[in-house]
Amino acid sequence: MSGQSPASSAASSRRVAMIAALMAIFTTIFASNVPTPLYAVWQAKMGFSSTALTAVFSIYVLGVVTTLLTLGSLSDKIGRRQMMVPGLLFILAGAVMFILARDIYGLGIARVLTGIGTGIVTGASSAALVELEPDGNWTRAATLSALFFTLGAFAGPTVSSLMLGLGDAALTWPFAVTLALGGLTVALLLLAPWPADIGQRHPDFRWRAWRPTTIKVPREMLGAFIFAAAAICLAWSTGSLYASLGPSLATKLVGIDDRTKAGLFAAGWQLMAGVSQFACKRQPLDRLLLVGPSTLIIGLGVMAAAVVYSSPWMFTLATLATASGAGATGVVGIASISNSAPADQRGGINSAFYLMAYLTMASVVLGVGFVSDMIGFAPTVLGFASIISCAALALMLVALSSRRASLW
Repeated sequence: MSGQSPASSAASSRRVAMIAALMAIFTTIFASNVPTPLYAVWQAKMGFSSTALTAVFSIYVLGVVTTLLTLGSLSDKIGRRQMMVPGLLFILAGAVMFILARDIYGLGIARVLTGIGTGIVTGASSAALVELEPDGNWTRAATLSALFFTLGAFAGPTVSSLMLGLGDAALTWPFAVTLALGGLTVALLLLAPWPADIGQRHPDFRWRAWRPTTIKVPREMLGAFIFAAAAICLAWSTGSLYASLGPSLATKLVGIDDRTKAGLFAAGWQLMAGVSQFACKRQPLDRLLLVGPSTLIIGLGVMAAAVVYSSPWMFTLATLATASGAGATGVVGIASISNSAPADQRGGINSAFYLMAYLTMASVVLGVGFVSDMIGFAPTVLGFASIISCAALALMLVALSSRRASLW
């Protein structure tokens, strides 16, 4: 019996390595979103304000941003896997800290550790997926990345929501699941037969000569980067509201008393966003740029109505519509940046791209928490819906203007 041909063996190596990179994305985003339904529980148990709640959610952006600004392009030099494994070790350390946390400072440390791991893994794994795609299909690689990203964001709050009935154990067991997933992913990355010509250490790289450098985007692709970053920031704005305050919004403004059901709204938003991204896989990007923001605007209008009328059914419709619109808009951003980034700078550009997304997420969440302590939760949510709707409309108008200009 003959063994595998070299071509078949190389294809098999790519598939296994691609699965490992996808699992790294899934595990990282799972860990980042597991705490979502637990914030309200911690708030009641530890007695902190809405501003403090959103600060605990957002502080992990400090870890993400610090990492992206210093280590974002390092995977271009030392290899993709060589960055993903240490990043996942930070994720595991964050999960342990969540289990041990007894006050808001412990929660903050856990979130920073998770943020550092997220910053390390995100850019390296996204770049690896593009390089491992066997047919050079940039859109497919971008869609897979976005899909596993969203599946992790769905699975995390689902697991912790379903465990809310366990009492105090609900603050421990979700992070035990994170530890199991993280350990499995690290083992898979270490054992996967990584292709010899992809994502390896640069032969001229020397640690003694390396210095942390700030992320920069090549001037020739600055316009494409700004466009892609605007699209992903718009998509993540509503997602960050659901991820941080979605369960509180459901219980305090919409009239849903069950914490488990309230937490599942955040998980459902992420699932619908993932379904939307997968459905948009074969659609032209210029069509998605119109359909995505317009659907998001409609959903935000329904959300505002759900808050005014305290309607769970309207909130359900708003969740589906905003997630669909954000998912379609996110595909535009991710596919655009994947297509335009040069191979030897892809890790750094991906990191800069996600840097913009995370900064937007933190700014939106902190702003909502701070303003809600000043003027109330309901007026803040209504103001948020108005501002994001205006931003979505502006993005569509810019796209239409650019398309018309290209016809002349």
